Amino acid sequence: MHIQLLGGFRLDCGPGPVHVVPGARRLLALLALRDSPVPRRVAAALLWPDTTERRAGACLRSSLWRLVKPETPLIVVTEDALVLGAEVDVDFRRACAFAAAPGASPEAVTMLKADLLPGWWQPWVEAERDWWHQARLRALEVLSDRFRVSGDRHHAYQAALAAVQTDPLRESAHRTLVELHLADGNPAQAVRQYQSYRTRLRAELGLEPSSHIHELVRPLLR
Repeated sequence: MHIQLLGGFRLDCGPGPVHVVPGARRLLALLALRDSPVPRRVAAALLWPDTTERRAGACLRSSLWRLVKPETPLIVVTEDALVLGAEVDVDFRRACAFAAAPGASPEAVTMLKADLLPGWWQPWVEAERDWWHQARLRALEVLSDRFRVSGDRHHAYQAALAAVQTDPLRESAHRTLVELHLADGNPAQAVRQYQSYRTRLRAELGLEPSSHIHELVRPLLR
């Protein structure tokens, strides 16, 4: 059994995806984001915040009842708490492991550049999304450096580009791309990368790039 949170929600049981009603989908996502059991009252309040405690509890019981029931349980239910079944694989948890200790593999880049539950507006999702945004940026830059040290400039470029796409105003990622273009003997592309960043930074924040990135291309600008 597999739950996908990166790039959108999906539940796979057996050979393919399984349809999940909205309430149960939110419940599975909440538990997939938590490593420890979630008290039933907390889960109900988070998932149905605009209703009474009694109504939220009823919605929680209904979602549990309507959830697909494979041989191995998706959710372990106790009197007071809920937790995701131990046999359920979650892509976000594996991505978090990559972020904590980035290994130089293309799979890591693919997972780290994916958004967490895009389009979901719930506060408990947005809090995790904010954390994921910063964690994956740091990890992508570490990965880019490791690929570059190992001589794999292609994947170093892919990791740095993913960081720029995640945060277009992050200067350290742009600087890495400029350095990679220069190392590849491509000064024109290095200048274009710098000028693209400079134009966006000016337009959105009214700022200039730092001297660190400017010094890389200053001889070329002359």
